Amino acid sequence: MAAVLAGLRAGVRQRQAELATLGAAAEGARLALAELRRHEVLQEPVAASPRPLVGRWLGFARRVFFHLFGKWYARPLLIQQNEYNRAVTRVLEDLVAAQERLSGETARVGQRLERLERGPVLASGDEPRASGGR
Repeated sequence: MAAVLAGLRAGVRQRQAELATLGAAAEGARLALAELRRHEVLQEPVAASPRPLVGRWLGFARRVFFHLFGKWYARPLLIQQNEYNRAVTRVLEDLVAAQERLSGETARVGQRLERLERGPVLASGDEPRASGGR
């Protein structure tokens, strides 16, 4: 029970740290990525029983059964699924970073376009001359 509570506390601290790094004005994509990272790794089920008298023996029997008959089948699947989840998370993080970079670049290009459309600003306050004549 203490190990489960310690795991929960560690998960809460990790989640709080992730949300703190995202800042107050975090985008929905960053929050979704944090949620994805939280569920990224699958773990083997813990054999436990809530029954007070026979629970210890049922848990032991389930662990033995899993060890003998289920581990050889479940572990490769868990490993494969965890590798897939990590790869998808990396790709999505790269896509979000590229989207943020492109958004920033688009904003800079828009500001530059606005400056160019306003025309040249002369330091002396004179009007710009027409390019066709004297």
